[in-house]
Amino acid sequence: MMRYYRYAVGALLCVAFAARPAVAQDPFVYFAGNPANSWFTVGGTCEAPTLTANYLFFISGNFDDNLPARWTALPFQICAPMTFDSIVYMPSLTVGAPNLYIWITGSRPGAGGRPEPDLGNILFFGDFGAYPGDPPVPGQGDVRIPTYYGGSTNFTWLRTTPLNQSITLGSGLYFAIIVGDEDIGTADSLPSYIALAMGAPGGPKLYYTPRGLGRNPVGGVIQPASWQQFRYNPATFPCERILNPLLDWRANDPFGGQHGPALYHGVLGFRNSAATPGKVTGTASFGNLNGTAPAATVEVIFYLPGTKQRVARFSMPAPDTPGTFTIDTPNVAAGTYDVVVRPIYSSITLSINCPTNLCVTGFTIPPDRHWLGVRIPNVNVSGTVNLGSITLPNGDANGDLVVDDADLLVVLFEFGGDNAAADLNQDGTVDDADLLIVLFNFGIQGEDGDENCN
Repeated sequence: MMRYYRYAVGALLCVAFAARPAVAQDPFVYFAGNPANSWFTVGGTCEAPTLTANYLFFISGNFDDNLPARWTALPFQICAPMTFDSIVYMPSLTVGAPNLYIWITGSRPGAGGRPEPDLGNILFFGDFGAYPGDPPVPGQGDVRIPTYYGGSTNFTWLRTTPLNQSITLGSGLYFAIIVGDEDIGTADSLPSYIALAMGAPGGPKLYYTPRGLGRNPVGGVIQPASWQQFRYNPATFPCERILNPLLDWRANDPFGGQHGPALYHGVLGFRNSAATPGKVTGTASFGNLNGTAPAATVEVIFYLPGTKQRVARFSMPAPDTPGTFTIDTPNVAAGTYDVVVRPIYSSITLSINCPTNLCVTGFTIPPDRHWLGVRIPNVNVSGTVNLGSITLPNGDANGDLVVDDADLLVVLFEFGGDNAAADLNQDGTVDDADLLIVLFNFGIQGEDGDENCN
């Protein structure tokens, strides 16, 4: 007989960090998303099961004699010219003290027509010497960022590494290549690595290559033999594990078409010390909520006005008061943006094959996901701008990001019952109040958080 367990992802991904000195930060001119991708592992016994969530890290470098050193290439697409002088990523050092190399390259068509780094078009190369370690030493420039699914203690640290020069890139697709190893030139098998966490939907896509197959320098750069897209293969995980199913596949991008769910989301950002900083604060809350708030947090996205051209996205910590979220973003480059505030739901139900074993046999996503994101147009973000109180509109009973006839039918067919998908105010009964929510918000279109250059 299968048993079912419901887990709030935000609570599972909590990681405690010791207090560290605050460090002044340059504003982001591009930030690709917060680390969140994870796998869940069921343990314990059928009588007392446990669940843990581990961030998915990609290894760059060797950690034993059997694994060749690897490069980590994080693609990023920009829609308008961008100037920066620092690169930002999420590091993790296990053992050793590798040297850190960073390249920024253009892209070229690769296998299957998908882009790959163009080492014939190197726009930046930096040898940054010994990796400074993690946690960082005071003053090194790391910044605390909430993870994608929030949590009051659920923070990670982003490493900011100055490039010691200013770089301006035009619109297009590029790659940031980050390598850590004691001996880059010989790909020595020493026990150390740098890990980059994967991240949120809409972030840059992740590629890798075994470096040991082609390490002869070409123009001072070690030439990889090939570039391969890293993707999740269910056969590689034991049956007690499952990939976080809450991260959606993003279609219509140059890296699409692989077996999903693909782990192509990365953590990558850029800062510009010459940019004027700005940020937004405020409060967001679920509209028409009369019952228990769903497990969720919110994210704040900065788009160029009237477009889906994203400049930065940040997650806010989980609320102290259920259903009410405090907005307080890190610094972005000052300018005029459309600011999107949208809910990120974070609970799933896993089924396990007990009493036979602890294998994960499936999952379901709770239906209490009725609220939509809002777009606040033409916000002049300079200094600290208070967005005020933002109400996330209710009424999306079928989860298609619009309140329309289909939602009205869901409520009418379930009228008088207690179906959670139709119980929009979550008071336990589908009644006139839920019908009025749909009618009042009829025609509202939500935000999906995706990006493009249109």
